[in-house]
Amino acid sequence: MAEMIYRLPQESRKKIKKLLKLGDDYRSKGEDDLAEHCYYLSRKLAEEARAVHLLKKIEQRVR
Repeated sequence: MAEMIYRLPQESRKKIKKLLKLGDDYRSKGEDDLAEHCYYLSRKLAEEARAVHLLKKIEQRVR
């Protein structure tokens, strides 16, 4: 699912937010590996888009 969101032809910030929500959902279900993967993909997109405020949100979740 995360890979599909990552590849969607959509605005980067929307994809980042969807990946963050998906990661949060996985984390709440105890799927930490899947959550980390979602956060990794969202960080990659945020760096490419230079979305500093979203990078800060991602970093808060990864800690």
